[in-house]
Amino acid sequence: MMQQGKFSILLSAAAFLALSAFPALSLAKQEARNEAPRKPVTVTSDTMEAKTSENIVVFRGNVVAVEDFTLCSDELRIKYSESKDVSEIEASGNVRIFQDDKTSTSDHALYDRNDRTIVLTGKPQVKQCTDIVRGDKITVFLDQDNALVESGKGSRVKAVIMPEKSCGEDKKETEKGISEEARCKGDR
Repeated sequence: MMQQGKFSILLSAAAFLALSAFPALSLAKQEARNEAPRKPVTVTSDTMEAKTSENIVVFRGNVVAVEDFTLCSDELRIKYSESKDVSEIEASGNVRIFQDDKTSTSDHALYDRNDRTIVLTGKPQVKQCTDIVRGDKITVFLDQDNALVESGKGSRVKAVIMPEKSCGEDKKETEKGISEEARCKGDR
């Protein structure tokens, strides 16, 4: 059984590149591993620049990207694989990410769509309900609902874990009376 599992993993890894060019086969592969099919990525922004020869699209100004989380930033770069599927999303400037009861903020975020990880750098912070964690680099593993928080030289990880959790709607509002998530999703 163990040998068969290792063979299956090796076969999946080797076949990934060959199968990724065929969407129907990729979908079948995802279903075989009990994964949900990927959701589309919807992006709105003030401007968009396509760099077709580089397989990159750059969005600038009031960027809002939605997959199974909402990502807001000043600039967003989407990189495509050879099969024209979104492989990586890089956000910079005033990055905010909302998913369920988690809110992440940083100066920079890199989302690897294949691994389903988000790496936050530049004053990263993750808040879940009333608990907050900060470090120099935070890696969020979306499918495992886990995170790795790392500190750099001369700094340390800081976590504030509240004894009573409040996970309802965020009661904090901006000066204008609109929550940051509503401001990110709403008209600008």
